[in-house]
Amino acid sequence: MIFQTGLLRLLTEAGHQVSVIVPDARDPNVAALAERDGVETLEYTASPSAAQRPLKALRKYVVEDIRNNPCLWDKHRESIRKAGRGSTLRRAFAGAGLLLNDVVDRAPVLRSSFLAGERNLLRRKAALDFITGLAPDLVVATYPVAFPEPELLLAAEATGVTTAIHLLSWDNITAKGHFQALADHYIAWGPTMAEELREHYGVSEDRIHQCGVPHFDLYFKDRGRPDGALPRRLEAGGRYLFFAMSASRYAPGETGILRRLCEETLVGGELEGLRVVARPHPSALSGVMQDEATLLALRRLEAEAGLLLSLPRLVKGSKMNWSVRDDDMHELVALIKGAAVVLNSGSTVNVEALAMGRPVVVTSYDGPDRRPYESSAARLRDYPHLRKLFADGGAEVVTSHGELVAALKRLINDPERGAAGRAHALRRQIGDQRGDATRKVADALAHLLQAESPKVAARDA
Repeated sequence: MIFQTGLLRLLTEAGHQVSVIVPDARDPNVAALAERDGVETLEYTASPSAAQRPLKALRKYVVEDIRNNPCLWDKHRESIRKAGRGSTLRRAFAGAGLLLNDVVDRAPVLRSSFLAGERNLLRRKAALDFITGLAPDLVVATYPVAFPEPELLLAAEATGVTTAIHLLSWDNITAKGHFQALADHYIAWGPTMAEELREHYGVSEDRIHQCGVPHFDLYFKDRGRPDGALPRRLEAGGRYLFFAMSASRYAPGETGILRRLCEETLVGGELEGLRVVARPHPSALSGVMQDEATLLALRRLEAEAGLLLSLPRLVKGSKMNWSVRDDDMHELVALIKGAAVVLNSGSTVNVEALAMGRPVVVTSYDGPDRRPYESSAARLRDYPHLRKLFADGGAEVVTSHGELVAALKRLINDPERGAAGRAHALRRQIGDQRGDATRKVADALAHLLQAESPKVAARDA
C-alpha cells in the first residue's frame, strides 16, 4: 500500500532520503517499485527470539479484555478449534487461557509485570544496532502488533529518534489487541480512528494527524476507460453486482450466496439481467490461508452459473504476504466503481465502496447453510470497527437470501437510497477527503522530520 500510493515518491521528490524495511528486499515487485520511487529497501534479518512466539500467543489472555472484544474472542475460539486437532499440550494451553484471563483480572499487577517483561524482551541488541547503524531522523511503523516493528520502535525510542505509527487498516486498534510498542505521533484515517487512539491509548489530540487514506486517493480520480479486460467487458454490457469476498475462515458460506445470486439473474429470476462478479480475498491464493476449496467452487460457478471471476494478481514466489502486482489495484477500483451494488461480509472494501459512491450490502449469513454463531459470518457484524460503520449508516446488513434480494432491488431501483448515511459514515472513517490523503501524509511526515523528538526535549528539560 505504501508503495502503490506514491507516498514514497512524494517524500523522495521533496529531498528526503527514504529507506523501507521489508521482509524480502528481493521481491521483484518491491524492487521495481523501490527503483521507481528512489528509495532503498532494507531487510531486518534478526529472527524473533525463541520466547516471543509463546508469549505472543499468551498475550491476549494476559493483556486483553478478551471476553468483551468480539475480534479477540473470535481468535480465542479459533485457537481452541486448531488445538482440537493438535497435541495435548496445545489443547491444554488453549483451555487454560481463559482461566489465566480471570486470574489477571483479579490481580492486575500480573498484567503490568507481563508488559514490563515483554518490553525487556523486545529491547534487543540486534534492533538497537540496526537503528543505530541506520541513524534515521524518523521511524514510521505501519503494523505495531507484529515482528519486527515493535522491536524497531523501541530501539528508536531508546536512541531518541522520533517515531510515528501510520495505521494502514481501519481495524488495527480494536481487532488486533494492544500494540506492543507505542509512538510519539500517529497518522490516522479520520475521526473514528482518532477517537479510538484517545480511548485505548490516551493519545492527546496534538499527537494525532488525521490525513485520510493514501491508498484511497485513486478512488476519487476519474481515470476514463477502465483498465483490464474484465472491467472493459463489463463496461460494454449492462449492470452488475460486485462481491468482494472474505477469507473463508470469516465467511464460510459466500460461494453458496453467490450460487443463489447467479440463479436470481437468470431469465425469470428476481434479478434478471444483472451479472455477478466475484473476487476472492488474496489470502485464498497463497500463504497459510490458501483455500483451494473456495477457488474450485468459484471455478464451478464460473462454468455452470455464469459467474464472472476476478482473481487478485499476486507476485509468484514472494515471501511477502499477498504481494500483488501494481496493476491489480486499478482493476479492483474499476470493478467497484462500475458496480450497481457492492457486496461483502465485512471487509475494508465496504469503506472503499463508500469512497467511490457505491451502495453497499453486507451479507451477514452463510448462504443455505445454518452455522453456529461462532463460525458464522453473522459474528463479523459485532466486530467493533464494523459495528461503528453500520451505526453510522455505512451499509445495509442482510441476514438471509430474501433480505439480500430485497435490498438489492431497492438499491438498484433507487441508487440514492441511504446516500446521506453513507456519506456520514465515510466522513467518520476518512474525514473530508477527496483524493489528497497522500499529500497530507507526506506533509505530516515532513513536519515530524522538522520537529524535535519529545523524548529528547524531555531529557534536555
